[in-house]
Amino acid sequence: MKKRIVFGLLALALVIALAGCGGTKKSSGGAKVADRPANEKVDPLNQKDKLPLKVAVLTGFTQPNSRTEKWLEERYNVDIDIIALPGWSDAPAKISLLMTDANQRPDVIWWWGMDADFAKWKDAGLLVDVSKYIDKYTVIRDYYNSQDPSTLYFASSEGGKIFRIPGDVSEPSCEVLWIRQDWLDNLGLKVPTTLAELDDVLYKFTFNDPDKNGKNDTYGLGGDGHDFRTFWPWIQGSGNGIGDYANYMIDVDGSFVYGPATNDAKIWLGRIAKLYKDGVVTPNIINDTDRDEEFVNGGFGVAYTWVAYNNPGNNTIASFQKANPTARWVPIEMVVGDNGKPQEEPATAGAWCYFGITNVCKDPERVYAMWDDMTNPAPYLVRRFGEEGKEYSKNSDGSYTILISNGGAENDNQNIGMRLFADLVARKDFANIENLPSTTALFTRSGERSRDYYSHYIEKKDPNAYVVQNDLGTEVSDAREAYFWSVVAGTDSIDNWDKYIANLKSAGLDQILAELKDIYGKQQVEHKAYLAGR
Repeated sequence: MKKRIVFGLLALALVIALAGCGGTKKSSGGAKVADRPANEKVDPLNQKDKLPLKVAVLTGFTQPNSRTEKWLEERYNVDIDIIALPGWSDAPAKISLLMTDANQRPDVIWWWGMDADFAKWKDAGLLVDVSKYIDKYTVIRDYYNSQDPSTLYFASSEGGKIFRIPGDVSEPSCEVLWIRQDWLDNLGLKVPTTLAELDDVLYKFTFNDPDKNGKNDTYGLGGDGHDFRTFWPWIQGSGNGIGDYANYMIDVDGSFVYGPATNDAKIWLGRIAKLYKDGVVTPNIINDTDRDEEFVNGGFGVAYTWVAYNNPGNNTIASFQKANPTARWVPIEMVVGDNGKPQEEPATAGAWCYFGITNVCKDPERVYAMWDDMTNPAPYLVRRFGEEGKEYSKNSDGSYTILISNGGAENDNQNIGMRLFADLVARKDFANIENLPSTTALFTRSGERSRDYYSHYIEKKDPNAYVVQNDLGTEVSDAREAYFWSVVAGTDSIDNWDKYIANLKSAGLDQILAELKDIYGKQQVEHKAYLAGR
């Protein structure tokens, strides 16, 4: 272990030395351009010199020399070299390697998570502070502020510097409750509006042959396995509705609590355990299964899942309908629980992934100006959805028809390149033309119905600063996971709740909560001042 620590320190020292030796004069791409006057703007569309641009990405279209890549190269006079990162499990190691080696480091790097690594890159001077550009080229800034003014706050560092640009930020809420309308019709049932009515529907969907095939082959609830989001209607509707399945929360009295250690969590966990024991939940829900795959396979009548399923071009829905042409899934309002405040699960205001311009980039301002222009609706549509008339068409009512799916085989086979740099600013507003008007309305409704719950969320600006939680948090979450799933599966009992709480405390829960009170309390003051000063 000591050898590993020493090696890690030497590696970091080497990174810093390399950054220092390079300074601002030279890079692997050659001499840097001179700094421009603060009031002089770059026009990314009229550049005489071709700029080499290496971009490391994982998501989106990464085949070389696609039509979209060539279009971008011509538009901005750049020579794009895409470094396609390996799969999700291997990408962090590759990203770390690229950032450590100045000779391999790309001009633009994409990542998710990796908070400790980001802090090292920032401190070593490997990322460019783009705060001086963000108010000069305003498309990215204005887009994120229109969605949630807090997004750029969570991306910022000390003194308002910005070394990471939000890549993809979820809508305020992304999921709703779905139900098989054809099964309701077959059994003469109404759409449930309360938790009690939802439970009743689950039992009848399980035992009353809702598909009328004469077989005992249906279940009430299904979805993503080994993921407590599947049980969201009960989580939000039990007790005061802050018994989160994983997160630390701010209680109604302002105190800091661990959602899975609240009495609310005890209530919903007991309810879910009973439903599972009674056989109205798909048995494999306790295993790690994929929600899209489970949805396509069918066999259940209620699911808490993506709003985007409402789009007819959605691959999951299309696959399900192909196998079940008479079936009809419909989104419904969240059911009312104990507290009378139905809530959808909120998403965070901060990005789940980021990208940054590194210190080897010859002209950081030009690259930022280019990316800002790429985020404008017109070029964004080309990059994300292709060309009008070829890959999509606009209808007379203002909606759009997707002719070739940007995630489909034709995009690959024809090397069109739709979704190039997909998660390096992914617009979720009107520029996301694959959403039907009804889907946009669903996102709006879901988002509005998630704000009360979100007000209790603890969203950290700098997770790396929480030393105690980073040290003890895994043991706490492991204890929670083991107990909760054991209760659902029936191998442990809700009657052992006090023992479970004692295990959490033994793992360090009280120390984590004390740290939260200190650090997050200061963040709340800073966040409020940021919003007031916008």
